[in-house]
Amino acid sequence: MKSKRGMVSRALVLALLCVGVWAGSASAAGGGNRCKDTCNDRYRLRKDVCKAIPYKRQRHRCEDAAKRSKDECKRRCR
Repeated sequence: MKSKRGMVSRALVLALLCVGVWAGSASAAGGGNRCKDTCNDRYRLRKDVCKAIPYKRQRHRCEDAAKRSKDECKRRCR
């Protein structure tokens, strides 16, 4: 019975260690530029709104305007 408890506790410690290493690497890799991420999020939202437009030419104008605003936003981030 004692060896079973030892195995379970070792497995638990190993699992916690693995989860801790994984969580630490995920937070470190999540760097990036918040300003540009915000610009990209706004662009995706505007593009989704544009997809609801039934007329092709108007939809493309809307998407082009969204792209221009994203580029301007990113230019301000520099």
